[in-house]
Amino acid sequence: MNSDHLQGSLNSISRQNAPRVAHPRVPAYRVGEPLVAGRRRWPAGAQYGFGTDGHQLTLFVQSIDARIIDDVRRGEAEFAMVGESPVFLLAYRMGERAGWSAVPFGWHLQHAESRVVPSLDASPEARALLWISLVGADDGIIHAQRGVALGPAFTRSLHKAIQTQATTSFNSLECMLAMSELPRDESSLSRWIDEADVRTMANV
Repeated sequence: MNSDHLQGSLNSISRQNAPRVAHPRVPAYRVGEPLVAGRRRWPAGAQYGFGTDGHQLTLFVQSIDARIIDDVRRGEAEFAMVGESPVFLLAYRMGERAGWSAVPFGWHLQHAESRVVPSLDASPEARALLWISLVGADDGIIHAQRGVALGPAFTRSLHKAIQTQATTSFNSLECMLAMSELPRDESSLSRWIDEADVRTMANV
Protein backbone atom coordinates (compact mmCIF):
# COMPACT_ATOMS: atom_id res chain seq x y z
CA MET A 1 0.00 0.00 0.00
CA ASN A 2 1.58 3.28 -1.06
CA SER A 3 1.38 6.52 0.93
CA ASP A 4 -1.17 8.14 -1.40
CA HIS A 5 -3.51 5.16 -1.10
CA LEU A 6 -3.02 5.07 2.67
CA GLN A 7 -3.74 8.77 3.02
CA GLY A 8 -6.83 8.44 0.87
CA SER A 9 -8.03 5.64 3.11
CA LEU A 10 -7.37 7.73 6.21
CA ASN A 11 -9.34 10.64 4.79
CA SER A 12 -12.37 8.44 4.13
CA ILE A 13 -12.57 6.81 7.56
CA SER A 14 -16.06 6.59 9.01
CA ARG A 15 -16.91 6.19 12.70
CA GLN A 16 -20.09 4.23 11.99
CA ASN A 17 -20.73 1.15 14.11
CA ALA A 18 -19.92 -2.01 12.18
CA PRO A 19 -22.12 -5.10 12.10
CA ARG A 20 -20.92 -8.43 13.41
CA VAL A 21 -20.76 -11.49 11.21
CA ALA A 22 -20.97 -15.10 12.36
CA HIS A 23 -21.71 -17.13 9.20
CA PRO A 24 -19.76 -15.96 6.12
CA ARG A 25 -21.14 -16.59 2.66
CA VAL A 26 -19.23 -18.17 -0.20
CA PRO A 27 -18.28 -15.47 -2.75
CA ALA A 28 -20.52 -15.40 -5.82
CA TYR A 29 -17.73 -15.07 -8.39
CA ARG A 30 -16.29 -18.17 -10.06
CA VAL A 31 -13.20 -19.46 -11.87
CA GLY A 32 -13.17 -18.24 -15.47
CA GLU A 33 -15.11 -15.09 -14.66
CA PRO A 34 -13.69 -11.59 -14.15
CA LEU A 35 -13.25 -10.60 -10.53
CA VAL A 36 -15.02 -7.33 -11.34
CA ALA A 37 -17.11 -7.10 -14.49
CA GLY A 38 -15.47 -4.87 -17.06
CA ARG A 39 -12.12 -4.60 -15.26
CA ARG A 40 -9.15 -6.28 -16.97
CA ARG A 41 -6.12 -4.83 -15.17
CA TRP A 42 -5.05 -4.96 -11.53
CA PRO A 43 -1.82 -3.98 -9.78
CA ALA A 44 0.23 -7.09 -8.98
CA GLY A 45 0.10 -7.92 -5.29
CA ALA A 46 -2.45 -9.16 -2.77
CA GLN A 47 -5.49 -7.99 -0.84
CA TYR A 48 -6.84 -9.41 2.41
CA GLY A 49 -10.23 -8.42 3.72
CA PHE A 50 -12.78 -9.46 6.29
CA GLY A 51 -16.41 -8.57 5.70
CA THR A 52 -19.88 -10.00 5.21
CA ASP A 53 -18.34 -12.65 2.91
CA GLY A 54 -15.89 -13.67 5.63
CA HIS A 55 -12.11 -13.83 5.21
CA GLN A 56 -10.86 -13.36 1.65
CA LEU A 57 -7.33 -13.37 0.29
CA THR A 58 -7.05 -12.28 -3.35
CA LEU A 59 -3.75 -12.74 -5.18
CA PHE A 60 -3.14 -10.62 -8.28
CA VAL A 61 -0.40 -12.25 -10.36
CA GLN A 62 1.06 -11.49 -13.77
CA SER A 63 1.86 -14.27 -16.24
CA ILE A 64 -0.06 -16.99 -14.44
CA ASP A 65 1.14 -20.51 -15.25
CA ALA A 66 0.01 -24.03 -14.40
CA ARG A 67 2.32 -24.31 -11.37
CA ILE A 68 0.89 -21.21 -9.69
CA ILE A 69 -2.65 -22.41 -10.35
CA ASP A 70 -1.84 -25.80 -8.85
CA ASP A 71 -0.19 -24.20 -5.80
CA VAL A 72 -3.28 -22.11 -5.09
CA ARG A 73 -5.72 -24.94 -5.76
CA ARG A 74 -4.05 -27.75 -3.81
CA GLY A 75 -0.56 -26.81 -2.61
CA GLU A 76 0.39 -27.05 1.06
CA ALA A 77 -0.58 -23.71 2.62
CA GLU A 78 0.81 -22.04 5.72
CA PHE A 79 -0.19 -18.77 7.35
CA ALA A 80 1.25 -16.49 10.01
CA MET A 81 0.13 -13.30 11.68
CA VAL A 82 2.49 -10.58 12.83
CA GLY A 83 1.41 -7.56 14.87
CA GLU A 84 -2.05 -6.55 16.02
CA SER A 85 -3.04 -2.89 16.17
CA PRO A 86 -3.40 -0.59 14.31
CA VAL A 87 -2.24 -2.93 11.49
CA PHE A 88 -1.10 -6.54 11.30
CA LEU A 89 0.42 -8.64 8.56
CA LEU A 90 -1.26 -11.76 7.25
CA ALA A 91 1.63 -13.78 5.85
CA TYR A 92 1.11 -16.76 3.57
CA ARG A 93 2.86 -19.27 1.36
CA MET A 94 1.37 -21.93 -0.89
CA GLY A 95 3.27 -24.72 -2.59
CA GLU A 96 6.59 -26.38 -1.77
CA ARG A 97 8.69 -23.87 -3.72
CA ALA A 98 6.88 -20.72 -2.66
CA GLY A 99 8.45 -18.18 -0.34
CA TRP A 100 6.59 -16.04 2.18
CA SER A 101 4.47 -13.11 1.09
CA ALA A 102 2.32 -10.88 3.26
CA VAL A 103 -0.47 -8.34 3.10
CA PRO A 104 -1.30 -5.72 5.77
CA PHE A 105 -4.74 -5.38 7.31
CA GLY A 106 -6.14 -2.39 9.17
CA TRP A 107 -9.82 -2.48 10.10
CA HIS A 108 -10.17 1.30 9.95
CA LEU A 109 -8.58 1.34 6.47
CA GLN A 110 -11.33 -0.81 4.95
CA HIS A 111 -14.26 0.76 3.11
CA ALA A 112 -16.77 1.86 5.73
CA GLU A 113 -19.64 -0.09 4.17
CA SER A 114 -17.69 -3.36 4.24
CA ARG A 115 -16.43 -3.23 7.83
CA VAL A 116 -17.68 -5.94 10.15
CA VAL A 117 -16.46 -7.24 13.48
CA PRO A 118 -16.01 -11.01 13.89
CA SER A 119 -17.95 -12.79 16.60
CA LEU A 120 -15.84 -14.86 18.97
CA ASP A 121 -17.15 -18.43 18.77
CA ALA A 122 -17.64 -20.12 22.12
CA SER A 123 -16.27 -23.39 20.75
CA PRO A 124 -12.50 -23.82 21.25
CA GLU A 125 -12.40 -25.82 18.00
CA ALA A 126 -14.01 -23.15 15.80
CA ARG A 127 -12.11 -22.64 12.53
CA ALA A 128 -12.36 -19.66 10.19
CA LEU A 129 -12.73 -20.25 6.47
CA LEU A 130 -10.31 -18.27 4.31
CA TRP A 131 -11.41 -17.97 0.68
CA ILE A 132 -8.42 -17.61 -1.68
CA SER A 133 -8.74 -16.37 -5.27
CA LEU A 134 -5.99 -16.18 -7.90
CA VAL A 135 -6.61 -13.35 -10.36
CA GLY A 136 -4.64 -12.44 -13.45
CA ALA A 137 -3.21 -8.96 -13.03
CA ASP A 138 -3.16 -8.57 -16.82
CA ASP A 139 -6.60 -10.04 -17.63
CA GLY A 140 -8.73 -9.64 -14.50
CA ILE A 141 -9.90 -13.27 -14.73
CA ILE A 142 -10.14 -15.64 -11.75
CA HIS A 143 -7.83 -18.57 -12.55
CA ALA A 144 -8.14 -20.57 -9.33
CA GLN A 145 -10.09 -20.57 -6.08
CA ARG A 146 -9.86 -22.46 -2.85
CA GLY A 147 -11.36 -22.38 0.61
CA VAL A 148 -9.09 -23.39 3.50
CA ALA A 149 -9.81 -23.86 7.18
CA LEU A 150 -7.52 -22.02 9.58
CA GLY A 151 -6.49 -23.67 12.84
CA PRO A 152 -8.58 -22.95 15.96
CA ALA A 153 -5.82 -21.07 17.83
CA PHE A 154 -5.00 -19.04 14.72
CA THR A 155 -8.70 -18.28 14.22
CA ARG A 156 -9.03 -16.99 17.78
CA SER A 157 -5.93 -14.81 17.45
CA LEU A 158 -7.01 -13.44 14.07
CA HIS A 159 -10.52 -12.58 15.24
CA LYS A 160 -9.20 -11.04 18.45
CA ALA A 161 -6.76 -8.88 16.47
CA ILE A 162 -9.56 -7.61 14.21
CA GLN A 163 -11.78 -6.93 17.23
CA THR A 164 -8.96 -5.05 18.93
CA GLN A 165 -8.47 -2.86 15.88
CA ALA A 166 -12.20 -2.20 15.55
CA THR A 167 -12.66 -1.22 19.20
CA THR A 168 -9.51 0.88 19.57
CA SER A 169 -9.52 4.60 18.86
CA PHE A 170 -7.90 5.22 15.52
CA ASN A 171 -4.85 7.46 15.20
CA SER A 172 -3.79 8.16 11.62
CA LEU A 173 -0.20 9.06 12.55
CA GLU A 174 0.21 5.91 14.60
CA CYS A 175 -1.13 3.88 11.69
CA MET A 176 1.23 5.47 9.17
CA LEU A 177 4.19 4.85 11.47
CA ALA A 178 3.16 1.23 11.95
CA MET A 179 2.87 0.77 8.18
CA SER A 180 6.34 2.23 7.65
CA GLU A 181 7.86 -0.28 10.08
CA LEU A 182 6.49 -3.36 8.32
CA PRO A 183 9.08 -5.55 6.52
CA ARG A 184 9.51 -4.70 2.85
CA ASP A 185 11.46 -7.70 1.51
CA GLU A 186 11.24 -11.47 1.80
CA SER A 187 14.31 -11.91 4.01
CA SER A 188 13.03 -9.37 6.55
CA LEU A 189 9.56 -10.90 6.41
CA SER A 190 10.98 -14.37 7.01
CA ARG A 191 12.79 -13.15 10.14
CA TRP A 192 9.57 -11.65 11.48
CA ILE A 193 7.67 -14.86 10.79
CA ASP A 194 10.35 -17.02 12.43
CA GLU A 195 9.63 -15.09 15.63
CA ALA A 196 5.84 -15.13 15.23
CA ASP A 197 3.80 -17.15 17.73
CA VAL A 198 0.65 -17.13 15.59
CA ARG A 199 1.04 -19.64 12.74
CA THR A 200 -1.03 -22.41 11.21
CA MET A 201 -1.13 -24.91 8.41
CA ALA A 202 -4.34 -24.98 6.39
CA ASN A 203 -6.88 -27.75 6.99
CA VAL A 204 -5.10 -29.40 9.93
